[in-house]
Amino acid sequence: MKREKLSKAAASGAVALIFLVLGFQAAIFTGNVFRYNREHRVDTVYVVSPGLGSEQTRLEALSPGVSGVEKLRVGNRGSMSSLARSEGFSEPKPGEKGSRHQAVAEGGSRSVVQKGLAPRQEPGYSDSRRAIAEKFSKKPEPETFDFDPNTVSREDLVRLGFSEKQAQVIENYRSKGGKYYSPADFAKMYVVDSAAYERLKPYIKIRKLDLNTADSLELIGLRGIGPYYAHKIIEYRRRLGGVFTSKQQLLEIDGFDADRLEGFAKGVEVRAKTPWFTIWSATKDQLKNHPYIGPYTAKGIIRYKSVADTAFWTLAKLVENGVLSQDAAARLKYLDGSGEGGHE
Repeated sequence: MKREKLSKAAASGAVALIFLVLGFQAAIFTGNVFRYNREHRVDTVYVVSPGLGSEQTRLEALSPGVSGVEKLRVGNRGSMSSLARSEGFSEPKPGEKGSRHQAVAEGGSRSVVQKGLAPRQEPGYSDSRRAIAEKFSKKPEPETFDFDPNTVSREDLVRLGFSEKQAQVIENYRSKGGKYYSPADFAKMYVVDSAAYERLKPYIKIRKLDLNTADSLELIGLRGIGPYYAHKIIEYRRRLGGVFTSKQQLLEIDGFDADRLEGFAKGVEVRAKTPWFTIWSATKDQLKNHPYIGPYTAKGIIRYKSVADTAFWTLAKLVENGVLSQDAAARLKYLDGSGEGGHE
């Protein structure tokens, strides 16, 4: 008898335990359901629109029983609020008719379906940043003005339409001793395309090196000229009275040949300059050292000056008296100083 009572008590306890477990599981399930509904709550938004047009039938079919009102269901309350604000809707204040998620259209001809299907409008910050970026990234229109590719600055090259990298290539070429002797030399640069060259060609003004004012550093920059010939050129110019009258006079320098001159002839010129002395004001040493006079002729000029009136101090009189040859007189016209010659 006592054993039967114990069996019944154990059975009752087992049944109670089973119900307890089932109740606990049911409570967990119910809580999950409520939490899911709360997190995935679907709101209904009613939007009054004056012009339904051809879409009214479709909307009424989707929302039977709603007359004159368009019904838009949005799965997320936050996204609907953002959409409503971006589209010009205003939420009703607490206490007004409808739920806190109702919105009334303030105007506009687009239907609610068009607005609902349109891409969501983000705040204007990104658009502003994009507009500013486009403005500053847009390459400015290239300018045109006279320039010398041998001396133009990197900033001016950019103004002319070259990129920073292209301007750097041009500058690097010059820093390594590169020279542009003609516009065609500039066109040979691989960073100068044909279109850019044709646009800039009328504005390329290469200033040639003046042989009468160039110093040794500038002369060394010429193709085929090193320190030795730079010194020779300056020395020969001094002996001529500080003035070259022609580029061809360089060929009179010992060892200076036509091939060497041809290497830089396009990049140099001879501009007029007053000589340091004339035949009539030169000292004996200046006359002796002059390439076209020499010691013997120098003595004849000094002798002529001592016996002739200054009114007869002309190259023509020196030729007439056999002091100078006709060829020498022609080459010394720039040293005459009498008004008959002058710089050529």
